Amino acid sequence: MTEFRDALFAQPENLGAAARACAQRIADADLTGLREGTIVLSGIGASAHALIPAVLALRAAGRRAFAVSSSELAGAAAARLGDAYVLVSQSGASTETVQALGELDGAPVVAVSARGESPLAQAATVWLPLGPHPDTPVATLSYTATLQTLGMLCDTLVAGRPDPSWERMPELAAEVLTRCDPIAEELAGAFAQVHALDAAGGGAGAAAAAETALLGREGLRLPATGMETRTYLHGPLEAVGPGFGVVLFGSGRELSLVASVQSYGAEVALISDAPDAAGPHVFALPHAGPLAAPILQILPAQLLVEHVARLRGLSIGELARHQDDTKVVV
Repeated sequence: MTEFRDALFAQPENLGAAARACAQRIADADLTGLREGTIVLSGIGASAHALIPAVLALRAAGRRAFAVSSSELAGAAAARLGDAYVLVSQSGASTETVQALGELDGAPVVAVSARGESPLAQAATVWLPLGPHPDTPVATLSYTATLQTLGMLCDTLVAGRPDPSWERMPELAAEVLTRCDPIAEELAGAFAQVHALDAAGGGAGAAAAAETALLGREGLRLPATGMETRTYLHGPLEAVGPGFGVVLFGSGRELSLVASVQSYGAEVALISDAPDAAGPHVFALPHAGPLAAPILQILPAQLLVEHVARLRGLSIGELARHQDDTKVVV
């Protein structure tokens, strides 16, 4: 197994350990500053994608919540955007996110990162950890753990404590990985021939769509785009044809979109918990709530990318286009 594949199958164990650590930190944390007013969640890259389900869940519960890129927060007007902030960075050292922290004028800040000694965690009001396993350069474990940590935080802000159903996440993740791996291997042959990758998802599934596009660019070196399903229908779909691979996440408009995409000559994969979703291109998921579902949704996409990379002779490891200004030097 490659390091990337090893990491994929380590996610259930990591999620279990991360949930236990996060639950303890939440129980000990003073979250008073986040219990009313406007919450701004911020991150960059994969961390930004993971914000989508949390923002939607908070809004559904009647809270004012917004996702803002860390690069947008790194300015003098940042402190006027919200009453409290949740800043997400796997390393805790992303330049834009750490810089944003310095602009928030003493507002309550929850940091979500893997290391408690990171600049972000050290400067925040509250630090919430990710799991103990080291992440891969192309994010795997940290992405699913971030979704879970933000979900547990949202539960606490809305209902007073994390939902007990998070205890089942390792079991569900292991089930999805085991069941979907042979499907991903079978679909990989067709997807290995594509020259562009699109991903679209409805609601919280937009997070998995955006992350799948990032996986396609980082892991497969393909032009790739991810967006919310209704946005995808309003124009971007026009480019789809032979040579495209399309990954759809959801159980609404995505179901009928499968046939349309196929009729345009593109390869398609559907990742859905719809009871009537079936076929050789379908990854069937167990039902989960809106905060937990994006964790399960990204797992088949990760598997598909891993199998396609091997067929294309690619090793998913260190990124080739290093930028020396994306991490704070400690």
